[in-house]
Amino acid sequence: MKLRVGKRPEKQIERMEAWWVANRPKAPTLFTDELEATFRVLRERRNAGVGWPTTRRPDLRRILMPRTENHVYFVVNEKTQTVHVLSVWGGPRGTTPRL
Repeated sequence: MKLRVGKRPEKQIERMEAWWVANRPKAPTLFTDELEATFRVLRERRNAGVGWPTTRRPDLRRILMPRTENHVYFVVNEKTQTVHVLSVWGGPRGTTPRL
């Protein structure tokens, strides 16, 4: 499957990477490494993550990055064989992103 990352999640990723490097000196690349591994899983496994439907997006899914406790929110377009990443969101925030 192809993977597409929108502009909003790209900015979220940039901020999270910068924060992780600045605040986690013992594991500055952990976020990036875990995100890359998660993206590989999304490309390879059709049923990755769990359903997280909303009224607006009934096919929304999310997958947890367990070491950094972030979630990747995404939808799969079977017709185009594409995973669309809509948000990368910090689980510890206790809220979910607006999707």
